[in-house]
Amino acid sequence: MTNLFIVSDIHGMYPQFEQMLKHWENSDKLVILGDLIDRGAYSRQVVQKAMELQAEYGTEHVIVLKGNHEDMFGYFLDGLMDPELFLKHGGRQCLQSFLGEYDETNLAAVRAALVEQFSDEIAFMRNARQYYTIGRLLITHAGFDSEHTDWFQTKRENFLWTRKHYLKPNVTGLVNVFGHTPVRDIHEDGRDDIWMSKCGTYIGIDGGCAYGGQLNGLVISEDGKVQKEYVVK
Repeated sequence: MTNLFIVSDIHGMYPQFEQMLKHWENSDKLVILGDLIDRGAYSRQVVQKAMELQAEYGTEHVIVLKGNHEDMFGYFLDGLMDPELFLKHGGRQCLQSFLGEYDETNLAAVRAALVEQFSDEIAFMRNARQYYTIGRLLITHAGFDSEHTDWFQTKRENFLWTRKHYLKPNVTGLVNVFGHTPVRDIHEDGRDDIWMSKCGTYIGIDGGCAYGGQLNGLVISEDGKVQKEYVVK
């Protein structure tokens, strides 16, 4: 029976990520649920660490999903979104992490510098998976279109961006582990601890680390049984 060690929404908080990795037994698969970047001061370091781990252990043992913030980063690079939206949602900290000082009045030069200096990191973020399935687990950044019995009908953007999918019954027969929505917005008492639905088929793990919360780590078997939980503040 395979165990998975799952973390999510690191958001550039590299010291907490490093501390969390000390709990990872590398016989378990490591799954990172996206949003490696933005908000915190160390986006580049988080991305490069994830790349190093994949290079060392392989892409089937260290699985990295794309989050909505990696999606926004791609749109920013391609000039397909209002850059101010990217910047105000943590993009400023992200760009500073990658480039140091940069000229916000010349974003064309910023994009060119990123492409020139960090092509491998950009490709890594662009090519990250939208979801990962194993055994009874459906692992996503944000969630899935839970009105469908067949989760595979989910629109691409909803794996990355959906909200409140967990309010609908899960009729897939799978356990969905997700990030994206800080669990303080799900728990009635606003806690940052891992949240599980009463039916046990939804598990939210985003502890709001970049908002003064915590980084949560979940060890779960492929049949959906929680083994351990870890917290790094």
